[in-house]
Amino acid sequence: ATPAVPVGAVEPSDPAGDSIDLKESLAVLRRHLRLIALVTIATLGVTAYRVHRQRLRYEATAVIRLVDARRQLAGNLDNSAPTAPLTGAWTDPIQSQLQVLRSRAIATSVVDSQPLGLRVQVAGFPARLIEDLALTVETPADTVWLAFQDHSVTVRVGDESGVQHVAYGTPVQAGGLRFTVRGRPPGAVSRGYLYTISESAAADLVQSGIRARQRDRTDVVDVSYTATDPYIAQQVANAIVLAFQATNAERAQQQSRRRRVFVEAQLQQTDSLLRIAQDRLSEYRAAKQVYGSDAMLTAEQTGLLNLDVQRQELMANRQVYQSLLAELPKRDGAARQKTLRALVASPGIADNPVVQSIYQQLVAYQTALDSLTTGRWALPAESPDAQRLRTLITGAESQLVDAVESQITSLDARIQALDELRARNAAALQQLPATQAGEARLVEQVESTQRMADELRDEYQKARIAEAVEAGQVEIVDLARPPYAPIGTSRRTRLLTGLILGLLLGTGAAFLVERLNTAIRRREEIESYLQVPGLAIIPRIASSTQPRRLRVGHVSLPLPPRRLASRANGNSLVTVSDVQSTTAEAFRTLRTNLIFSQAVQTLRTIVITSPSPQDGKTTTAANLAVTFAQQGMRVVIVDCDLRRARLHHLFRLSRTPGLTHLLLDPQHPDGFVRATGVENLFALPAGEIPPNPSELLGGAQMRAVVERLNSEYDIVILDTPPVHVAADALILGALSDGVILVLRAGRTDRAEAQHALQRLAAVGVRVVGAVLNDPDHKVPQYGGYYYYEYETTDASEPERA
Repeated sequence: ATPAVPVGAVEPSDPAGDSIDLKESLAVLRRHLRLIALVTIATLGVTAYRVHRQRLRYEATAVIRLVDARRQLAGNLDNSAPTAPLTGAWTDPIQSQLQVLRSRAIATSVVDSQPLGLRVQVAGFPARLIEDLALTVETPADTVWLAFQDHSVTVRVGDESGVQHVAYGTPVQAGGLRFTVRGRPPGAVSRGYLYTISESAAADLVQSGIRARQRDRTDVVDVSYTATDPYIAQQVANAIVLAFQATNAERAQQQSRRRRVFVEAQLQQTDSLLRIAQDRLSEYRAAKQVYGSDAMLTAEQTGLLNLDVQRQELMANRQVYQSLLAELPKRDGAARQKTLRALVASPGIADNPVVQSIYQQLVAYQTALDSLTTGRWALPAESPDAQRLRTLITGAESQLVDAVESQITSLDARIQALDELRARNAAALQQLPATQAGEARLVEQVESTQRMADELRDEYQKARIAEAVEAGQVEIVDLARPPYAPIGTSRRTRLLTGLILGLLLGTGAAFLVERLNTAIRRREEIESYLQVPGLAIIPRIASSTQPRRLRVGHVSLPLPPRRLASRANGNSLVTVSDVQSTTAEAFRTLRTNLIFSQAVQTLRTIVITSPSPQDGKTTTAANLAVTFAQQGMRVVIVDCDLRRARLHHLFRLSRTPGLTHLLLDPQHPDGFVRATGVENLFALPAGEIPPNPSELLGGAQMRAVVERLNSEYDIVILDTPPVHVAADALILGALSDGVILVLRAGRTDRAEAQHALQRLAAVGVRVVGAVLNDPDHKVPQYGGYYYYEYETTDASEPERA
């Protein structure tokens, strides 16, 4: 059965759906200050530890330009230079060069040229004090320990047998290292050491520290290196740009050298053909004794020879094309690329737009493949992208060969056309001397071959000039300078960030804990979840001896100072020891709500209980009894918590004789009920602990005792054990007019309170309402608990009207 609700029934509401305002948010933070402080301190500690452990890092920057200086130095004669242009349609050449800058080859070259800070690590002192460092063996040496004195340094490798005392500035050989110490480190540094790492690890260190950034809309690149020592950062940054410049120039020279060798071979072949043609012409003239002809014969012969020359050129081109095509399957790799370039650069092919377009695609695919398979982020050769590019390269090469074969077919057609034209001209020249025609043909062959030789000789000179140029595409604008300040965020800023982050995390943890907490904290939650009225909120009991003043509007009324809690009642009886306190006022509010309720006529016997222990039910029962007595009613309070009796401590009474004696030996209650020192208030202690409290309280004698007390006193208050501890509250609740449930704010779980109400309702107990005990300030304060606040005054302060 559902218990009756005699006091101010309230419609249920859902406080969880209400928005949390600023005051309640501040209250949440106040309740969890310890958690917020703990999380903040932990976060700040972790941040401080990381800041302390993290070494400062310095960044040095060198500036380079990526320009084609080779053509400028060669006087723009190298028009066919094989170096890649700095602009392209499919790739960004500058970014490609930057990938080469970050490549493993450049890193290894830097490690070989600059061992300090890479293969040889310095710890404990500035690296600038080490000079002329060199590794004398390939294997890593032992750790070299250094101890600095005023005028010398002690060097030790391994055990004590490897100790050397060397003056500053003197070369020293220690383990696998040879170096010179310039002087004593500044400050109080007295020790340090050197140790070596593998070449592969040093190269990884270089690659991880390189930063290359192209400036917007320029060919200028900033090359930076980051290290824990400013001197090392400067030295390695400079070594990187110098190694990149040397490698780029060497590669450009190798390309020019390969072109010069190819042109030289073609020139030698052409010179040989020229000598053969000249010898044939001389032999023919000597044999036929041909010395000249008239103008008509010369013109006819010249026309015929021109046809022969054109046919010869076409045949020579065809021969070159077929020769290069025949060589192409026999070669691979660089040799195949060289043959393809020679084929594309051949006379006749170079003017074919189809061939040039296919070749440009081939070059683009090859460049993309090189970018994918080289550099720091190189993909493996078996990757899908690399395989796709290789397929595209093979297809482009096949298209290029088909285009050249089409060119050869076109040459065959032109040769056939020339043959037909020459046949017609030969018919016209049947009347001319055959000797003169033969002479003209040989002369044209000599002139044609001579022209080819002259062109190849010009190309050969250009190739030699390009090969002699030692510059590449890298121009150093500025070398790196020693950085004067570390990079990154300052330590103070990091600590401040850690503090702010800790506060945010702590605040989030506080709201999370608050969200997960299902305890009752507000009066509205009583009415929402328990469906019973909230009779009062009892704040913390605080003692004070200072004089106070009651403030009503603008009027301040003097009040006597609070009395110290007497030994007779202790601080828990705040309605006696501090009648002007907000806590005492809360108990009086509770009394008023009960007196002026609609159930006042029938509410004579009241049971005070709680769902669980430590909820403050005994203190609430005692103070409520005092307030009823102060109202002029005859009140008796009975300690029915036979297992853990406390009322005799509050009122400083003897525990025996008490309720158990009265129940076991029925007598008149007047012999056991004792005065408490509070007018109109009497108390019946618990007595000795019986073996069966529940059976004793549930007997007929207890009902008779309650009826007798109810007839002699205006109010009977029964202090019972918690509902979830024993069945005593259920038994006595059935004998009473109503039950008041005491809840502790922030501690009593909603489910426990609901279960307690269900147990009371199951035996037909009437629940009058609930009291929210708030000793830990868990309830949000809106207007100071709705009570007057008393002003504390100093004894020396004059009273104000």
